[in-house]
Amino acid sequence: MKNFLSNNKNFIFCCVIIAAVYLLDSLIFFSQMYLMYDHFSEETIGAVSTGWAYLTQGAGLVLFMILYKTRGRLSARRGFQVALFLIEVPVLIVSLLVPDRTVLILMIIALNIIVGLHTGFTFTLAAAHAPVSRLGLCYGLAYAVGAFGTWLISAISGGVLTSYRIIFVDSLIIALIVVLILVYRDAFKEEEESASDGEAGFGGGALSLDTARGRKVLLLLCLIIAIMAPISSIGTNNNLYIEYCRELDLLAQRSFYAVGLIAAGLIFDKNRLIGGVCTLISLIYPIVLIMIYRESGMVTLVIGLSYAILGFFAVYRASAFMSLAAESKKLHLAPLGLAVSRICEAVVVLVIIETGIDELICVILVSVLFIPMTILFYLMEKEKNVSHEIQVEDLRELSADERRVTFAKRYGLTRREEEISMLVSEGRSNGEIAEILQVSENTVRFHVSNVLKKTGMKDRNEVSRAYRL
Repeated sequence: MKNFLSNNKNFIFCCVIIAAVYLLDSLIFFSQMYLMYDHFSEETIGAVSTGWAYLTQGAGLVLFMILYKTRGRLSARRGFQVALFLIEVPVLIVSLLVPDRTVLILMIIALNIIVGLHTGFTFTLAAAHAPVSRLGLCYGLAYAVGAFGTWLISAISGGVLTSYRIIFVDSLIIALIVVLILVYRDAFKEEEESASDGEAGFGGGALSLDTARGRKVLLLLCLIIAIMAPISSIGTNNNLYIEYCRELDLLAQRSFYAVGLIAAGLIFDKNRLIGGVCTLISLIYPIVLIMIYRESGMVTLVIGLSYAILGFFAVYRASAFMSLAAESKKLHLAPLGLAVSRICEAVVVLVIIETGIDELICVILVSVLFIPMTILFYLMEKEKNVSHEIQVEDLRELSADERRVTFAKRYGLTRREEEISMLVSEGRSNGEIAEILQVSENTVRFHVSNVLKKTGMKDRNEVSRAYRL
């Protein structure tokens, strides 16, 4: 158990803090949405909750990326992050104590900008410290815990979201997050150093965004998310789809969604291409549900699957960019996928509400958007494969010493990790490596663990294969 915790401390920390942040922001978000029922119509609430709220969240994410890129030392500092979490308490108090619709709207805007800043912080933290090979599971598991926790707290404490008790609950969660930030010093120390160095200290990644090919992959991925977001938003905001989903109780909804998030994370980590294809397929389901619902004898399963498949897009838009940011060492890009998604979803919802577009036209629009989305996805994967083949050819042409140096530079390995990765590629055991380098086996295990974390590889065999390419 001790070795498990030691080898996985970064993964566990990232999961816990992402889950806590998501739980906190979800509780405050839903609390403010429920408070709106005293002042606004359902149509206005819908426009605010999935329109203006998402738009301001996107603005918060973009603001964080700009801060991280231009003021890296500030945005990565623990004190700055603690202050962002503490400021949520007065925002919530004002929302509850001041019964004014204008004040409530202003507090919702303020909250969602802060939520964007929080999310950007957690995404860059995960990209910097969680193993690349487990980023999907890290995000999926953390969001599953957060989503289920929101239901659990509201179920145990009925009416807590619209009462003063929410201040106490949120304060406890904020206290937990602050403790995690203050206790886990190493992560923030490393992140501050990488931010102050302009992220150049990591060396080259698996896909360099400094090349024309890398920038093309990034652009294609942004365009794919920009098309996926409206498709997902149109499908899940369809009146028939909403009506059918209401037949499933809240516990079942959250349970299916949690399972879907974890499954999507596991699939993405196992094979990113398959994860992307599953995401494409999942976007069709809301439309398919509308057509097959009345014909199905398994109503609960059919509707439950609609919640499970929502997890695929959520995981893909986050993990695809976190992985790209981690591999290219451009950490400020980690929240970009969610930022693009939130802004596009908001625009679509507001346009639909404002224009009153017929649902049949929306379904046709979804069908049409699938064509460019599929083409862009194919082009992106093709570019990634070409980039990988070029890297493989470059490595094959190198001498043994050049290959060792290039491998170490690509993944930002230290001199000792460079030596150990070379010996691992030769099939040496920990005992043999310890004897050759005149160090203890525990030291070897420690460095092997670091090599696996930095390369995003799952075991020694994968390191050996990558080293010999």
